Amino acid sequence: MAVAAPVPTIVGALSCQKDSYLQTLETEVVSCTEYVPPQTSGKSKSKKALGPEKASDASTSPKLWLIEFADSVLFPEGGGQPTDHGSITTLNSEAASPIPITNIERHGLRCMHFSPVPLDPGTPVRQDVDFARRWDHMQQHTGQHVLSAIMDTMALSTLGWGMGAASETNYVELARKPSAEEIRTIQNRCNETIRKNMAITVETADGAKADSLPDDYDREKGVVRFIRIGDLDHNACCGTHLQQTAHIDVILLHHTQTVRSTNCKLFFTAGDRAIDMAASSITSLRHIAVSLSSGSAPAAVESSVQRLSDSAADARKKEKKLLADIAKYEGDRIKAVLETGKTAWSHRASDGLDFINLVVFEIREVVKERGVVVLATGEVKTAGSIVIVGEKGLVESLSAKVREIVSSAKGGGKGEKWQGKVTEWKKGELEALREAVEGQR
Repeated sequence: MAVAAPVPTIVGALSCQKDSYLQTLETEVVSCTEYVPPQTSGKSKSKKALGPEKASDASTSPKLWLIEFADSVLFPEGGGQPTDHGSITTLNSEAASPIPITNIERHGLRCMHFSPVPLDPGTPVRQDVDFARRWDHMQQHTGQHVLSAIMDTMALSTLGWGMGAASETNYVELARKPSAEEIRTIQNRCNETIRKNMAITVETADGAKADSLPDDYDREKGVVRFIRIGDLDHNACCGTHLQQTAHIDVILLHHTQTVRSTNCKLFFTAGDRAIDMAASSITSLRHIAVSLSSGSAPAAVESSVQRLSDSAADARKKEKKLLADIAKYEGDRIKAVLETGKTAWSHRASDGLDFINLVVFEIREVVKERGVVVLATGEVKTAGSIVIVGEKGLVESLSAKVREIVSSAKGGGKGEKWQGKVTEWKKGELEALREAVEGQR
């Protein structure tokens, strides 16, 4: 008599959600089907719509299979928490190699694992989670719950949040920007809570209701999980969490960013990620201090950077003045050339379009009356600009010459001005263009 396949555990009651510190689990395959990417149409294809391939071309991506197990120690993305990474090893072969798993998704109540290798239903397997990744996610996620709970008591409700990739900051979105004093208070209270070492528990009371459940999650058959942090917080959440606040280690608040006119993102990190980022910042600060011959204290480095910034601003002002003076001299030279001919050539290798515009300003009255001027920047194997100003017929004639001579020139215009960009000057093109211009005098 055939043994019936086990009923798979639903999302909300998975082993990874019951015991977030569990790192390995023996289970079996319940179903396996080839993954078919959803069809998208139009220009608004979202990366998420393409499933695990994200932005890759589904037609050229390796085949994947959707595998459902009787249970899972690998958490599917949800609640603002990314998917776990891990591996699957079959137990019916001693020579079996671990199968890498880097994407698990919740499909309704089902936990679906994207596998590069198909497995037959009934195959016994061992699942292993990348626990360093899981631990980082739990520190950030539980840290966010603590942060939001404390801000709630200060009339700073969390409107949403986002977990950054490894080594990056997270954020919570607020309806207003907190003051510097509020930020100091929030950080102090967060770390006081961590030191209190509050217990963190999961509650799944029958009949529990939550407004934040996804639309495709069956509220009747599913499990509504609430995360309780001592007497501080009690919120619905499907994610994996630490078991005590001391395991968060530390919460560091970073900077703020205004979004949607009045809202604000407050950036933060927690745990090992915060410590690593702080250590990296201290090392970077020391390197900057050495390069500036400054003291390594933050205030000393900030003062040195400000002096350097002021000096650079002063240098830019002087450079701008010198460039204007050179443009005036170049303008006078061009005017003198036009006194004896119909065309003038001007080339500066490194000053760019800003210099050309300054020269055009200097000669604007002369070119209205007679002749044409071709101004170019750049040099061989670099990009550049070309501007032609002057009499309409001559502008049209020389713009046609530009397109003939300069292979990567693209531009346009009408009447008394043509402007273009050169992707890369080829050898001989600048000389050929100069000769073509001067040959029409």
